[in-house]
Amino acid sequence: DPETYIFASQVSQAEAKKFFIERMRVKRPYTTGIIWWNMLDGWPQTSDAIVDYYFEKKLAYAYVKRSQAPFILACGELSNWNLPLYASNDSLTEYTGTYKVTDTDTGCVIAEGEFTSCINGAKVIAQIPVYYSEQKILLIEWEANGEKGKNHYLCGYPPFSLEKYKEAVEKYELT
Repeated sequence: DPETYIFASQVSQAEAKKFFIERMRVKRPYTTGIIWWNMLDGWPQTSDAIVDYYFEKKLAYAYVKRSQAPFILACGELSNWNLPLYASNDSLTEYTGTYKVTDTDTGCVIAEGEFTSCINGAKVIAQIPVYYSEQKILLIEWEANGEKGKNHYLCGYPPFSLEKYKEAVEKYELT
C-alpha cells in the first residue's frame, strides 16, 4: 500500500544519510565532513531531499539533525566480532558522562558505562560483542555534561523487518 511504501522509502533514505554522516564522524581526523546539497525540493517530486516541496520534513531530517549534533555516540563498523562505540565530539568542550546500549528487541542492556570524550575528535569508548549473523536495532542513550541524548544503530545484514523497525522507532521515539 502507498503508506507503507512511503514509510519504507523514507527509512531507506534516513538510514543511508545517517550511516554516511556517522561513518565520517567516527573516522576523525581522517575524514572531517560531508558537503550536503538538495536539502529542499524545488518542485513536487520523489528525491533525496530531506524537506519536501511543501516544507514537510522527511524522516531523514530528524536522523540528519541528530547525527550532526556537536556531540553524539555512534557505532563504527563491526570488526572481529565487536562493534566499536564512539564518542564523537565536534566541539572544544570535553564531554564526560554515562552511556547505555539496549537491544530494542529484547529490552536487554548489552553495554553500559562511563566515558570521557576527546575534544574535537572521535574516541572509542566501548567494544560491544556482536555476532555477524545477528540482526538488531540498538538504542544508544547517554547523559553527558548535564544533557541527555540518544541514537540508534542497525546491526546485521539486510533485509530488516519493516514492522519491527517501525515498532522500535515508535517505542523509543527515534524521530
